Amino acid sequence: MDGRVPITLITGFLGAGKTTLVNRLLRQQEGLFVLVNEFGEVPLDQRLVEGRAEVLAEGCLCCGLEGELLAALAALHRRGGFRHLLLETSGLAHPAPILRVLLSPGVREAYRLAGVVALVDPLHLDLYLAFPEAKAQIRYADLLLLTKADRAEPEALEKAEEAVRALNPLAPLRRLAKGEGADPEEVLFPRREGGFRLLDFPPEHAHREGLVAVGLEGEGALPYEAFREFMEDLVLGRGPFREGRLVRAKGEVNLEGSRHPLRFHGVYGLFDFEKGPPWPEGPRVNRLVFIGENLRKEAIRERFFRILRP
Repeated sequence: MDGRVPITLITGFLGAGKTTLVNRLLRQQEGLFVLVNEFGEVPLDQRLVEGRAEVLAEGCLCCGLEGELLAALAALHRRGGFRHLLLETSGLAHPAPILRVLLSPGVREAYRLAGVVALVDPLHLDLYLAFPEAKAQIRYADLLLLTKADRAEPEALEKAEEAVRALNPLAPLRRLAKGEGADPEEVLFPRREGGFRLLDFPPEHAHREGLVAVGLEGEGALPYEAFREFMEDLVLGRGPFREGRLVRAKGEVNLEGSRHPLRFHGVYGLFDFEKGPPWPEGPRVNRLVFIGENLRKEAIRERFFRILRP
């Protein structure tokens, strides 16, 4: 793509199966390196660790360890020798502070965020959802993996899927048994290589926990300045959007005069933009998704389609 190293954030509450999944990826994929943020020793098979993984810090990255993460990312980039980085978080880590680091200006010059994967344990989900960190891990995911599908009763799996969907109606959801059940490429690139999986648009209503999901889709072109002002007003809560608070955003848009789509991925006010491959022949379809608190769906739709030119 653009020469930056892709980085995939692997989250999941305590005991969800992150290590099992990472071990499987290391067995099947060459060129991976794992940065592990866990308490204690590296929780990976010793034969897989040598030269392919290291412990980042004892403690959660979301608790004031951003400096350690920045230093580790810089050191790894200088060292090189790998094509893809996996960042496995502590089970107690909230994704937001970590994503702020990964999307910060200095880091995104060397790395590009391939996406966020969240593992969910259906056997203990009711207990885990008492913790805000577990809910946040699900909400922020681009791909959701329901682990231990071979050990849970069908009714428990369906109940877990319903609870997960209430928190994140957008991300693809896969069932795993002993780390098997998801395509490794989908795990490494949950947003797709250089793109997004906007296969399903959110429901037309607010769901649990007060979050609103808004999906936009339309053919045409967007004037650069009008689109920039639209996004700034939405992020900063200005004008008709002043009551809302944007949490997540992703999309692919057609800017006037460009042969390439502009793709973006945002967490709160931090955004990563990249140029996609040339548009194929035929209509150019803009696809955007916004998730946040108190978002006014109709105001967002009206403003977007007002600036979209057929």
